[in-house]
Amino acid sequence: MAFKRVANTLEKDSRRAERYKIRTAIRYRVRGESRWHEGTTENISIIGVLIRTSHFLEPQTAIEMRFVLPVELSGENAAEVFCRGVVVRSAKCPAVSGEIVMASTIIHARFLRNAEVRHIG
Repeated sequence: MAFKRVANTLEKDSRRAERYKIRTAIRYRVRGESRWHEGTTENISIIGVLIRTSHFLEPQTAIEMRFVLPVELSGENAAEVFCRGVVVRSAKCPAVSGEIVMASTIIHARFLRNAEVRHIG
């Protein structure tokens, strides 16, 4: 049921979802692997995230992501979010040597409770 809701959202918002300039630390890994990589979000929408990082991943790579949304977006307290997605674009940034700009879809997302935060890391 949740997949169907996400698919409908992707279909409705695929033209151009509203993006929010949120710069926050993000950790991501190839789905099924244990090693996390670090980066910084440039912007986030309901269907995707743009990440600056030093670790290149090929497009079509399934990934998992974790980041904290600021207080003003999620309510009373900052909230950690766990997402699954797929890399859709990855390129070296010409302005900064060694930096990669990577775009990923967000296929599934959920807020983590305190107990879950300890177990995923």
